[in-house]
Amino acid sequence: MKRLVFIALCALGCGTGAVSETEVTCGERLQAISAMEGQLFEGENVEGDVRKALLRAYADFANACNGELETPEMLFRRADLLRSLGAFEEAMTQLRDVHDHFPQYPHRARCAFLVGFIAETELGDREQARLTYQQVVDVHPGSEEAEWARISLAQLDLRGEDLLRNFQRNDAATTP
Repeated sequence: MKRLVFIALCALGCGTGAVSETEVTCGERLQAISAMEGQLFEGENVEGDVRKALLRAYADFANACNGELETPEMLFRRADLLRSLGAFEEAMTQLRDVHDHFPQYPHRARCAFLVGFIAETELGDREQARLTYQQVVDVHPGSEEAEWARISLAQLDLRGEDLLRNFQRNDAATTP
């Protein structure tokens, strides 16, 4: 398996450059991605930085195979990997791009919701989260993600009220 990943990386242009990028088919790129995902997500011993190679492979696939049905999914997976690496703003940008440029992608609403979720949970940007969740409700009203956004909006408001109540309680306790 390690040999397959090495060959895949070489084929994608990350190795010696013996194979030019234009000679690699979209199918071969998907096979290389699948091999790297298997190595990363199925608990194999990972040598080197497979995550960075996978990020690159997702982006390279999207650039070289833009018209393929798998393109938005590869970018969605890239966003997930970016988030796991702590690149939250870049993950949000990637999710917005998938949402805005692939109208037939079945998980568009999920992309939009995740932008708000990352803003709320990873960046602590409640205002950005509120705006994004409201956009999910407005743009994808009948989706499951719109329901998640409604719940998240209610939780944002509840947390704000709880913070205010706690602040008032603490202020009253310390004021003579």
